[in-house]
Amino acid sequence: ETMVSILKDKPIDGVKIIPCRVNGPRGIVKSFLVAGDDRLILVDTGFSDSDADIIMDAIVEMGRKHSDLKLCVLTHRHGDHTGGLKKLKKTLKFEVMAHELDMPAIQKSTGYDVEHVVKGGERLADCGGITVLHTPGHTAGHISLHLPRIKTMIAGDAILSAGEHLVVSPAYLSSDPDAASASVRQLIAMNLDLERLLVGHGDDIYEDAKTNMSRIFAGPRA
Repeated sequence: ETMVSILKDKPIDGVKIIPCRVNGPRGIVKSFLVAGDDRLILVDTGFSDSDADIIMDAIVEMGRKHSDLKLCVLTHRHGDHTGGLKKLKKTLKFEVMAHELDMPAIQKSTGYDVEHVVKGGERLADCGGITVLHTPGHTAGHISLHLPRIKTMIAGDAILSAGEHLVVSPAYLSSDPDAASASVRQLIAMNLDLERLLVGHGDDIYEDAKTNMSRIFAGPRA
């Protein structure tokens, strides 16, 4: 089977993975819907208006209403993660969260304000607590989300996956490759109890993500 399967047929408690379409060589980009406390939280918005439609359909597939979406967290400023925001904002009522360093570019490219500007270290009360981690390098204001209760990290583009082989955001895609590596080293040093690592591009890791992450800088295995 040469096709890489982006979606595993295993539900994650409280998280729906949404494959969005991207035109171009980088394949699929993903958004994530998190069932929070009395609200849905969307992480990233895909590339285009048609991705906004895919996301709105996914809300209904979860058995939820469009009005349940109250917050959209943008991991970073790139267009394949912010491109669906305009149409979503025209249709639904929700607030946006992004890092202060990527916020100006997000406002400029989407035409919408970021109501919740973060620095990293903030905690959302949902799902027993979601921590916002500043993971710069891919962009200066890249953030990742840690959901300890379900042992899950939404890494955005800080980490990419090629057939479940994890790599740091490649230099040619990163505004600061050294910072990108340092961010992932810091994530590994946090020693988080992680089973799952969900990434913007490539295969998500569903089991023993902590060990998989720890191998990123280990070099080729003999």
